[in-house]
Amino acid sequence: MGDIICCLDESDSTEGDPAAWGKAVALTLLEIAASGGRNFALVHFSSRGRCQTDLFRSGMYSMDDKMKAAETFLGGGTSFETPMWESLRLMREEGFENADIVFISDGECAMPEHFLKELRQEQAVRRFTITGVLLDRCSPGMDFSLRNFCQNIYRTSKLAGEDIVRELVRRRV
Repeated sequence: MGDIICCLDESDSTEGDPAAWGKAVALTLLEIAASGGRNFALVHFSSRGRCQTDLFRSGMYSMDDKMKAAETFLGGGTSFETPMWESLRLMREEGFENADIVFISDGECAMPEHFLKELRQEQAVRRFTITGVLLDRCSPGMDFSLRNFCQNIYRTSKLAGEDIVRELVRRRV
């Protein structure tokens, strides 16, 4: 099992319960990575070009670092391209070449076909998976934009946060 890159949607549409669910899943994944001596990156994202990355190198971060990440909320619109570009940068430049991606969002965005093609090419070369966690407890049934690039999708409307994390671990993330 390699490192984990977690992309967390912090757009206005996730405010409230969805944001709390997303943070809970992300921070639980951080704990799982830490217990396995794995690196973890949390890519907070919202509008195009707007993201913040918190790097948690195994054994090299504090409780304050985790609290700072938990308190972040960017607000604004939603762009899936921005966090995916950042994830690829982390794989190329920051030592996350063996990472898989967990993508947490309410699913309200579309990616251009040219970007999806490029992303699929990178996946074929780097052999990483993208697992989606759909924050749909308030609007079950929606998954249209995550289906285009996630190999697996878990829904908060169907599973509790602990069940989602258990499934992520079982499937190798």
